[in-house]
Order: sequence, then structure tokens, then C-alpha cells
Amino acid sequence: MSDKAHGHFDLVVQAYPPGQPYRLVMLADGSYRQLHSRRELDELAAHLGLDPTDRDRVAWEGGDEWPRSDAR
Repeated sequence: MSDKAHGHFDLVVQAYPPGQPYRLVMLADGSYRQLHSRRELDELAAHLGLDPTDRDRVAWEGGDEWPRSDAR
């Protein structure tokens, strides 16, 4: 997690570790969630009142691709 992104965004989607079927997402309070699909991210964002495509509130580290196992 970059220090620059921490504290400036409501969600930070980290780059996924190669070979792993998940991405870590950091919430504004500093807690983390392990998400396995874009659908899970969309559901979390909706619960928080966020749009994952809002680049002013959601930071994407490593791009917005998901691990290949995400078929949802």
C-alpha cells in the first residue's frame, strides 16, 4: 500500500499478488478486506456509497484487472 494513497482515498484496491485469486482492498479506516472478484468489490463499494470507477475516491494500484480465476 503506498503511503501516498493511504488517507487520500475512501478505498484503495491493491495490485493482486501474482498467482493469488484475490486482491486486498484498504478502507478509509485502515482496515483491509480480501476480495476475490470485481463483483465483491462492486458490492462493498455500493455498501459504502462509492462508485469503484470514481478515481477521486477509489485508488487502483496495479490497474483494474482481476485474477484470471474471476469469472463472475
